[in-house]
Amino acid sequence: MGATRQELESLWRNRVRDARIRLDFSRSYLDEVRQDRRSEADGDYAYRRALRADRDALAEFRRVLRIFTELVVHGEVPNEKIS
Repeated sequence: MGATRQELESLWRNRVRDARIRLDFSRSYLDEVRQDRRSEADGDYAYRRALRADRDALAEFRRVLRIFTELVVHGEVPNEKIS
C-alpha cells in the first residue's frame, strides 16, 4: 500500500530541509576555502572541489524543491522510491 499524500508531503518536506542544510554547509565551506585559498599551496584544487560540491548541493536542493512543489501545488506524486 502506498503512502498517503500527507505522508508524502512530510517526507518531501524533510528532504527539502535536509537538502537546504547540505546547501548551507557547502556554502559555508566554500566561503572558508575561498578565504584560505591564498595561503595554501593546493588552494586552487581545494577551491575547485568546494565549488563542485556547492554546485552539486544546489542542484540537489533545486531537484528536491521542484518535486516537493509539484506534490504540494499540483498533487503530482513523485516517481521516486520512498526510503
